[in-house]
Amino acid sequence: MAFKLLAINGSLTPPPSRTRVVLDVALAGARAYDQHVETEVLELRDFALEFCDGRSPDDYNSDTRRALALLEEADAYLVATPVYRASYTGALKNFFDLVPNEPGVRDPLRGKVVGLLATGGSDHHYLVLEHQLRPLFGFFGAYTPARAIYASAKDFDERKQARGKLVEELTQLGQEVVAQARFLQQVPGLALAENLRMRGD
Repeated sequence: MAFKLLAINGSLTPPPSRTRVVLDVALAGARAYDQHVETEVLELRDFALEFCDGRSPDDYNSDTRRALALLEEADAYLVATPVYRASYTGALKNFFDLVPNEPGVRDPLRGKVVGLLATGGSDHHYLVLEHQLRPLFGFFGAYTPARAIYASAKDFDERKQARGKLVEELTQLGQEVVAQARFLQQVPGLALAENLRMRGD
């Protein structure tokens, strides 16, 4: 059975980028774990996304609609961002501002698994994963694996390739995202809006 894993790169840095490197290693781990996994990378830098201003998703330009369609078609996700000024990138923030969140109507992330990754120049910002990214996807009703990966400059060689324990952890994250998403597909009613406590209930 086909299974689509979408990696979303919040970095606008031209390649080679450490953020893209960590995504590629995690994607390779997912494919090694399950031969039926199809992977794709959504590079935000390649899309002329409009700024979110409250319009219906269908009223934005073709690049914005195409990026949202890729997200809606996927079964699970890996989301990676560099950390700038103690936060994830503005490009990533704008993209998820554009994602619909209408429970029971158009709610593409609800009940799906999102693996979290971040990169930075030092270890000072590793809590971005827990304090900013995990709550973001909790808002959308998505599941995030306990393992979240922060990689700093010391985890890469001079060619910006991942090295050491980072490679093992990225591989495991890719596998965990697929395994958890496959499990949730077997219990599709688990994340229905009416089965979850919603704000205001």
